[in-house]
Amino acid sequence: MKALQLRGKEKLMLEEVNSPIPQKEEVVINIEITGIGGSEYLGYNNPGIRSLPNIMGHGISGRTKEGIRVAINPLLGCTICDYCNQNLVQLCTKWQLIGVQINGGFAQQVAVPKTTLVELPEHISWEQASFIEPFANSINAWEIAAIRPTDKVLIIGAGGIGLGIAACAKRDQHKEIYLLEKSRQRRKAAAETGAITAIEKENYYEVVFDTVGSDETRKEAIKLMKRNGKSIFLGFATAQQDVNFSELIRMQYHLMGSFVYSKEQFSKAIKLVEFTKTEWVKNLRFEEVEPQLRAFLKDDFSVVKAALRPNK
Repeated sequence: MKALQLRGKEKLMLEEVNSPIPQKEEVVINIEITGIGGSEYLGYNNPGIRSLPNIMGHGISGRTKEGIRVAINPLLGCTICDYCNQNLVQLCTKWQLIGVQINGGFAQQVAVPKTTLVELPEHISWEQASFIEPFANSINAWEIAAIRPTDKVLIIGAGGIGLGIAACAKRDQHKEIYLLEKSRQRRKAAAETGAITAIEKENYYEVVFDTVGSDETRKEAIKLMKRNGKSIFLGFATAQQDVNFSELIRMQYHLMGSFVYSKEQFSKAIKLVEFTKTEWVKNLRFEEVEPQLRAFLKDDFSVVKAALRPNK
């Protein structure tokens, strides 16, 4: 089969590789679509925890050999530790993501545990399905934030996760949702969810979601919080950040991390992607993926969502 293999920093090769052989309790999925997001373009620039060669891509949907439409929950844990038993698999010391530590969806097929499969309704398009994984992240962050009806909320970044937070707000009929996003196309998509109150530059908020994770956006998130406010951080663009702890203490700021999702949150995301539109997604062939990753690394986010269609 064909697959894109990451072989080093900014070195992505289209190769013929062996088709996956399922192990016990695994199934082979014919991949219809794999979403491309921050994990992929940041991994392309810095493989980090990935062992090489690596087949990236963890926002995967496709069909079983029987033709059943499924989305794949890529998060795996040991299943026996305290965190796994508390439904916090992302905190398991042995957590893994298909498409990160395990070969993923930049290929025509993938072998995955049967337990990762969630059936995909017929009315959800493959393009909409590419939002399921980032929207599961959004649901986790939204639930961690425990937003009150009167809270004024700011979303920094309208990529997949930012759009998912807007969709959470629309689902819950929250009225005070503001957005900071440089890309005109992504601002438009966020507005089309029906959740965004306005595009804001200078104001103060009870809750701020930083979906980007750059030095700039993290500083902005803290700057724009009200006293006793919360900032929820989801982005990995920058690993380290200086924080003024004296200010944090005096202002009673709450800085919180949000990492991936539970099994239930992944399933909830399938319903949530009904707020997305098929036309938001740019479908790519194998040879178009690397140029798109390079564009993202150059801060070109004119594409709302990119996705590989490996069997088209």
